[in-house]
Amino acid sequence: MTDRASEEKLADILQPSSQAREFKITIVFGAKTSPAYERAVALARKNPTYAEEGSEEWIRHSATFTTREADALFELFNLVYDWETTEVLVNNKALPYATSLWLPLMWFYRIR
Repeated sequence: MTDRASEEKLADILQPSSQAREFKITIVFGAKTSPAYERAVALARKNPTYAEEGSEEWIRHSATFTTREADALFELFNLVYDWETTEVLVNNKALPYATSLWLPLMWFYRIR
């Protein structure tokens, strides 16, 4: 986990706030024998919050995106959305309907 991601998680634990912080979506995905896997890893690694845990077939990649990074989020999600190892977290939490409700809210930030 990167320093920035660790600091954010620690801040959420130590200083929970009733005020909303910046809306963030995290995509977490594992190894996949797919031509899209290497591209997905390369896209995730471009993100400053990129982290990986585990190794080989148990590796988990994660990248967190803000509203300003909606285009990059869209590109990565389109590669990994149907993989059984993919998770979508909202502000570092697994929420109901993350993929069908919260994630599409980010697509509004792609409209210019």
